[in-house]
Amino acid sequence: MLSFLSQFQHKQEMRESKDEILIGEIVFAMTRINYVAITFHAHDDRQAVTFKPKDDPMLHSLTIILDRKTGDSAIGQALMGSKATLTFQAEVKNYMADPDDLLHMYKTDLKNMFKLTIAGQIKLNHQLNSVLATKKLIIDVDDYILKGETSSKKLQETIQAMIGELREQLVPYKKAN
Repeated sequence: MLSFLSQFQHKQEMRESKDEILIGEIVFAMTRINYVAITFHAHDDRQAVTFKPKDDPMLHSLTIILDRKTGDSAIGQALMGSKATLTFQAEVKNYMADPDDLLHMYKTDLKNMFKLTIAGQIKLNHQLNSVLATKKLIIDVDDYILKGETSSKKLQETIQAMIGELREQLVPYKKAN
C-alpha cells in the first residue's frame, strides 16, 4: 500500500518538475531573442515571468504565464495529462496621454466584451498609459521539454509567433515618444 501511495507522490513531483523545466526553457528561448527576464512569480500551479525586450522600440514588456490546468487528483491528471495554458501578455507603454485616449479606451473595452482569449482571440486592455494585448494557448508540456534542440526550437518558434501576433495588434496604439 505504501508503494502505491508513493507512486502518486512521485507523479506529482514529476509534474511540478516539468513546469519548472518549461519555465527554464522559456527564459532560455526569450534570452535567445533578446528579451531579459525582469520579474518572476511562482505559485503552486502557476508561474509568471515578465521580460523586457532589449531592442524593441514598441513593446515595453512581455509576460508569459504558465498555468497548469490539471487537478491535483489522480483522475484529473489522467484526464488532462501534461496540458497547461500559456498566457502571453504584451504591453505598449505611452508616457503621455491625451483626452482622445479615453475615447479609444472605451471603444477597446466595448470590442473586448465578447472576445475569448482561450479560443485564440487577442484581447486588448487599454489603460491610461498602457495597452495590453493578451492571448492564451493550450499546450502539452511534454512537446516543449526534454527533447533537446527539437523542443527548444519548437518553443522558440511558438513564442516568436505569439509575440508577432500580439505586436501586430498593438502597432496602432503605439505613439511616438
